[in-house]
Amino acid sequence: MKFFYLITKSESGGPQTHLSQLGTYLIGKGHKVAIMAYPGGWLEGEAKRIGIEFYPNRFLDNSIKPVQEVRALFLIEKALADFKPDLLSCHSTKAGILGRLAPRFGMKTLFTAHGWAFTEGVPSWRQFPVTFLERLCAIFCSKIICVSEHDRQLSLKHKIASEKKLITVHNGVEVVKEIPKKDYSGIFKIVFTGRLVMPKDPFTLVKAVSLLPDGLKSKIEVSIIGGGSYEQELKELITRLRLDDKVKLLGALPRSEVFKVLEPAHIFALISDWEGLPRSILEAMSSGMVTIASDVGGVSELIDDSCGFLVKRRDVEGVKNALVKLLSRPELIKEMGEKAHEKALEEFSLDKMIESTIGVYEEALSRKI
Repeated sequence: MKFFYLITKSESGGPQTHLSQLGTYLIGKGHKVAIMAYPGGWLEGEAKRIGIEFYPNRFLDNSIKPVQEVRALFLIEKALADFKPDLLSCHSTKAGILGRLAPRFGMKTLFTAHGWAFTEGVPSWRQFPVTFLERLCAIFCSKIICVSEHDRQLSLKHKIASEKKLITVHNGVEVVKEIPKKDYSGIFKIVFTGRLVMPKDPFTLVKAVSLLPDGLKSKIEVSIIGGGSYEQELKELITRLRLDDKVKLLGALPRSEVFKVLEPAHIFALISDWEGLPRSILEAMSSGMVTIASDVGGVSELIDDSCGFLVKRRDVEGVKNALVKLLSRPELIKEMGEKAHEKALEEFSLDKMIESTIGVYEEALSRKI
């Protein structure tokens, strides 16, 4: 069978990794797979490595320009006519809208919402038009996969589609059975990963670190991985708070390098204004890290008080208090990290995600894959 994935950007990120995982599985089963995205990013190289046909679409980006949308639609229609897939699977807001509105020659269509653009924390001026478009586009697909139950309930609240059409499939990660070796007697490594743009909020973490007592501050080393428009402002904040020796900006790293940073680390922080179901938290859990995260989107479906701390968005004091509890009791860092690893292994494995997703494909196609 033939599967066509449509996503806005090709950069390294959670949704792109999701497509890489599914594409690898389907190629391994003898199916043909194609991906269309903005060219030049991590996903394009990954697709070619796996054996997935890649269709570049230079008009797919997050800007809103009517002429550009028409050109993007033309390339989508052309690629679908060329590849002739049995199933079109759309991902991300813009690609999801264009893919469902494009003529599709009777093929089955799915949409995966990796986080709704009308979720809590998103500015209201962005929420209203997207809500209208999502309701319209939902008519033109068989199923909508939500990566968290929070997002499924949110879509029901906003009347995006019927309950029958909406299904929750949590993200999944490859989890090794043994936690990478960590040193709990020296410096504790704290990691933040994510593009340094909205909705990520590394500023709250840096401010919280600045408030730590000197005795605890001496025990940590903070690594912030990612690039983006916040980078210069973040550098200035770190210097202003005299944290240059404690907080390091590592920039955007290849995924293999990210895992090298995560493996020996102890505490993961993801402070955001909104999220879907962050893959970065799952990757941290699989590495045996305790997590401090904003209680937004589906994060509470990943983190409970056995394996992490949930704080309100932009809650500097809450992040500081969580760090104080952990750094004051190193045995708690180890214990909660082990619980996080166990939870990732049992509830959020890659195999479980793939099995559930393929089940949705089979239902949409009404035949075995």
